[in-house]
Amino acid sequence: MGMEFLRGHGVVKRHVRRGAAMGLLCALLATGCVSAFPYHVPKAGPETTCIAPAPDRDLLVGVALSGGGSRAALFGAAGLEALGRVRAPEGGSVLEQVDYISSVSGGSIAAAYYASQKPPRETPVLMPDGALTTDYQAFFSRFKEGVEQDIESALIWRQIGSFRWLLNSSLAARSLAEILNERLLGPTTFADLAQREARGDSPRLMLNTTLYNNGRRLVLTTLPPDAGHYDFFQELREAMARRGKTADYPPILKKRWESVLAITPLDLGIDPCPIKLAGGVAASASFPPLVGPISFKVGEEERYFHIGDGGLYDNTGIESLFFVFLKQLQEQKARRALIIVFDSSYPFSVGERRLSLRVEPWKLLTYDFSRIPGIMEERATAYAALFFRSMQIEGVFPDNQTLHVVILRHTNARWKDDLSDLPEACRNEVPPLDSPTAVVERIAEIPTRFWLASECNRQLLITAAAKVVAQNQQEIEDFLAGRPTPEHTAQ
Repeated sequence: MGMEFLRGHGVVKRHVRRGAAMGLLCALLATGCVSAFPYHVPKAGPETTCIAPAPDRDLLVGVALSGGGSRAALFGAAGLEALGRVRAPEGGSVLEQVDYISSVSGGSIAAAYYASQKPPRETPVLMPDGALTTDYQAFFSRFKEGVEQDIESALIWRQIGSFRWLLNSSLAARSLAEILNERLLGPTTFADLAQREARGDSPRLMLNTTLYNNGRRLVLTTLPPDAGHYDFFQELREAMARRGKTADYPPILKKRWESVLAITPLDLGIDPCPIKLAGGVAASASFPPLVGPISFKVGEEERYFHIGDGGLYDNTGIESLFFVFLKQLQEQKARRALIIVFDSSYPFSVGERRLSLRVEPWKLLTYDFSRIPGIMEERATAYAALFFRSMQIEGVFPDNQTLHVVILRHTNARWKDDLSDLPEACRNEVPPLDSPTAVVERIAEIPTRFWLASECNRQLLITAAAKVVAQNQQEIEDFLAGRPTPEHTAQ
């Protein structure tokens, strides 16, 4: 969900007065509202049993789920279902080949549910005729119903019912973790998840958050700390040597590179094993000043860390997964890798269109105060795309036939001219969805919230997920089969 949570700002308008009333009530009671306090997380010991490297694979397959609130959660769930229907070249489902799932914010709701609740490894995804098995049909039905539920109202009422000040964002993060625990993920811990991963019942999960202390990406995972420590300068030196060139790189550049690499709980001295999965998802999905940050201290140390919003500067979940794959390719533990991205980030162009039609001056809280960090994210994405593509051309990063990225966006679904593929729930909308362009604009403007109020919007996202998988199915199958694929870049 990330910084775009506030683009669904209608929730603020409706509840700000209610929040103010609660604040006044607290003051009148002279008791004060409940204050946020830091979590105490366990300190890592000599052995942290839930941390283990992933087994070596000749072919790595990973899925990334973007941020975008309930929109992203449902698009991700429907996308995984659609991917399950794609048959792998050697038989079975492509879904059975997914080794990693990396997620941001709203996408982390779907990723955590999938990793912790999917049927075990021995349960086949497909029947001989290509249809989903009964077990997987039931699972995906529960999956979609779970992630499209109204978490937003539950969050607000939890704040009120627990005497937590409605506008206290840190307490809102605590409430969100409680709701996800009760309604979706249960008391599953990272230790429980590690057991599933070790049995092959789920892919390795990577929940992306941001450590506000130093700006580093903190990945909540059972992978070891060095899993994504790709040596960029080694590859750069070798690429230059092949052209008979050398270059010196000042220490500041190496420090800059280190700041790009993700860190894990063990890097902070944290034992993630007893931590609940719901808490990790809440950290990834939080976005101050509405939800979060989550603050904690390790053991008895008087040092505090503050985390939240996994979508800062990369709202897709690609980056941390990309570096994990780069390292395994660099160490020759794998020969090829595929990343499939379900990207339902709120389109930056929607804000441009709305602002272009806005007569009065842009006012804070009445439009969208996430526009400013959104501009910075767009710039960062542009530079990242140029960087990744340049490194491929220079031979530093693997070429597209070695490390391939397929990006599936909810706004890229193609609709029939006669709209015979429009979901029934959207047939009587006002204004009417009377053209493919109108349908795409409707999908693009689904707000980032913890609730999808419209049945039409829900059905559009589910249908769009199936469409973009079908549109890119040949590309996915070609790469898995070792056939040439189109040129793309990670961003």
